[in-house]
Amino acid sequence: MDEELQRAKANERRRVRRLRMVAALGGMGATAGVLGLVLAGNGKGWTSAAGVVLAFAGLGAVVASLPLAGRYLPDGDTIRVENARGGYRDMVQKKRAVSMALMPLTSLFLVYRGTLGAWNIASGQGEGLDWMMVGLSPMISIVLLMMVAGLDNRGDKKMKRLLEDELTLSFRRDALNAALAAAMVGLLVVFGLGLWRAEAAVAALPGLMFVTASAAGLRYWQLDRRASGG
Repeated sequence: MDEELQRAKANERRRVRRLRMVAALGGMGATAGVLGLVLAGNGKGWTSAAGVVLAFAGLGAVVASLPLAGRYLPDGDTIRVENARGGYRDMVQKKRAVSMALMPLTSLFLVYRGTLGAWNIASGQGEGLDWMMVGLSPMISIVLLMMVAGLDNRGDKKMKRLLEDELTLSFRRDALNAALAAAMVGLLVVFGLGLWRAEAAVAALPGLMFVTASAAGLRYWQLDRRASGG
């Protein structure tokens, strides 16, 4: 039994080390992408072209890191090691809730640039960078909503057993209801903006998606924190 536990600990250390390497790749890609967007938006000539290349390279690194990270998610050895320590399920659920609360912060710049890009496109002055930013701006919001709805780990039965119980399912329903309420209020605001200026309504859509996803993530985190006595 001790040998199996030691073997599981060694596998777990290796998994965590590789996951950190993948996370570093994604982080560097995100940094390069943001820097590239800044250069592309503010530079001229070769500087702007280099910014576009850097932005796409960063996006490629982020996209590549996602399936790689999926290979190093917690597995049977993780559960065995953490069960020996106790409280693993609660720890996983808490980390997931905290990540949902922090994810909106990572998309603020994309939403800002997506809003400007949508305004330019709706005004008939859109360029390639504007279209790219409009396409990228809702990505994190979509991922966050998928996490709240439990659609990001559909094929991982181990994680599903850890993340889904009666309490977390109730959190999910409440969080999605909060997202629906935010979306309904936001649609009324967008409708009002559209009556004023059509460009304003189009430009507000990235923000509406951001607010909707943020409402779901923050509500889930609030419920988890309240349940844990935090």
